[in-house]
Amino acid sequence: MAPSLTRLHLRVFLILLLCLGVAGYAGYRTVHDLQLASYEKNVTRTAGEAVTRVNELLMQQRRALEKIARQPDVVTLLRRGTSTARAASGNLIQSMLPGAVDVTLLARNSAGTLTPAGALDSACLDFVRRAAASETPIGPEFHALGTPAEHYDLAAPVRDGNQKTVGYLLASFGRAPLQAAMDRSLPQGGYLELQETATGTAQTVLTSGTVPAGNVATVTSALGNSRWTLIYESTDTPPAILSGNRIYYFALIALAALTIVIVLFRLYLQTVSAVRHDIRSLIRMFRDLREGSVRVGYPMKLREFAEIFDYLRDRGQKLVEEKEKLKGMGLMDHLSQLGNRRHFEMRLKELFDASKSNGPSSVLIIDMDHFKAVNDKHGHDAGDALIVGFADALRKVVRQSDVLVRLGGDEFCIIYAYAPLAKASALVDRLRKQLPREIPLTKGAMYQVRWTGGLSAMHDKDSKPDDVLLRADQALLQAKGAGRNITKVYDPATGRLAEKKIIVS
Repeated sequence: MAPSLTRLHLRVFLILLLCLGVAGYAGYRTVHDLQLASYEKNVTRTAGEAVTRVNELLMQQRRALEKIARQPDVVTLLRRGTSTARAASGNLIQSMLPGAVDVTLLARNSAGTLTPAGALDSACLDFVRRAAASETPIGPEFHALGTPAEHYDLAAPVRDGNQKTVGYLLASFGRAPLQAAMDRSLPQGGYLELQETATGTAQTVLTSGTVPAGNVATVTSALGNSRWTLIYESTDTPPAILSGNRIYYFALIALAALTIVIVLFRLYLQTVSAVRHDIRSLIRMFRDLREGSVRVGYPMKLREFAEIFDYLRDRGQKLVEEKEKLKGMGLMDHLSQLGNRRHFEMRLKELFDASKSNGPSSVLIIDMDHFKAVNDKHGHDAGDALIVGFADALRKVVRQSDVLVRLGGDEFCIIYAYAPLAKASALVDRLRKQLPREIPLTKGAMYQVRWTGGLSAMHDKDSKPDDVLLRADQALLQAKGAGRNITKVYDPATGRLAEKKIIVS
């Protein structure tokens, strides 16, 4: 089925709508991803600020502890001082470290054993021993969690002038400065949690803010080489896709899409109107052509149609002029409005003379079956109507380059110009398929179209134009004898009828 103009416009509209949809979705995803990336960046920045504050506090405490550990008095105290002196110095050093709740000096004896001044928690002592065994400073650790003595420890080595470790300073800090650093880093509505991993299990040490409900953005950051991990959860949500000025941008896009739809619909209506107008002009021209007159101008709206229309109008004008010329020369059959025998003989001679250079032409003689019965049963008016109807049907099927004539009575002839026998046989097949099955007669009677044909082609051995006509006539007689309503082909190359060429409608 041929596509309609409406279907073509609908396809264009759907394709454009699909493109707009894809572009809109791509724009939506781009804006959404940019918003999400900005939101995640803000969350990461906030978490990074909290990590920085906590790290700065720890670095300040470690630098202060290491500065004290480098003092000569501390070195001397660890090498020669008594436990009582070391304990007293611990109280003095504690006052020099903001936030410290206790300071312990541990001397190393000749065997390498660390001896604290006074009683020391086993976890704290183990922490100092691990610090002594490590080549790099180890991170802080919380001890005595959940008790009034809860604290976190930092350890710094004490070395003499030869960089030999003579002992360690162990400083214990309360959670207050650490809690303050976390609180200062927390934005409104956020949540910070400090966890420490011990023996493979993470436990919460400090929190700041309220645990948010629902889906939140979470950033987990390790604090240096310590066992501490800082977790930040944001209660903020990504901004809505249509928040702010973006709603106006999307409204503008929707307005542009609606405008395109309206313009396309108006274009469709204009196109359909113009096509219908030009088709009506074309029908008017063919009606005028049938009546034997063609106007100079017909109104056209589409330039593409106008070019084709001008060509058809010029050809139609020439056909009208040629028809009038044939009438004036006596070459026109009055009833069928086809060329007559005289016209047929002239054109057959022209094509015969040109066959040497342009190739052979073929001749088909057509005889309508049972034409006499139509006259006898329905009268001569019905016979005349059949001649006119059959002539019109033939005229619609034959090519413009072919010669269609009425030889007389119910006998018609087609000269297939410059068509060899094989091509002419195919044209006869098409003729049988495209001719109507019935032709209306007078008083509502119908004629079942039946015709018999004889086909042959010009040959190099032909001496005159009538030779091909004679062979076609012989083929026609054979077809009539074979039962009518068939076409037989006389092949001049073999000099006999080609039975395999019988074509039945």
